[in-house]
Amino acid sequence: MTQHVTLPSGATADIRDVADVTERQRRPIKRTQAELAARPAFVGAVKTAELAGDSLTPEQEADIAAGMGDSFELVESLNDFLVAAMVRGWSYGFPVSADAVQDLPGRDLDALRAVCSPYLKDLLPSFEPTPDADSPIVPSGV
Repeated sequence: MTQHVTLPSGATADIRDVADVTERQRRPIKRTQAELAARPAFVGAVKTAELAGDSLTPEQEADIAAGMGDSFELVESLNDFLVAAMVRGWSYGFPVSADAVQDLPGRDLDALRAVCSPYLKDLLPSFEPTPDADSPIVPSGV
């Protein structure tokens, strides 16, 4: 089911169902997420943010920014790939692509990122254990 969104500028975008995202659209998201996960400073910054929740001190915010380092561009790319994967079409006069999102007005891009961000976890592989009785591997903790 497509979700129709009106952006702050008045432009519109159609958000596809996460189940309709193709592997070609998903692959850059997975690749970028894996690259971020391989950076210990970035992972530490994310854990600090998760533990603090909404109550970050200025010192914690500075630590997170320092931990981002050169990962900032990867985070931006991840967000661009996510928007490009989730947006089926928009009312702008150019096709949807990860490069094209950089041509959107900032407030529209921010709105699209907010709409699309909840779907990121659904596009990444799950490494959670499954209670499959036919699995040859015993789940950990058993």
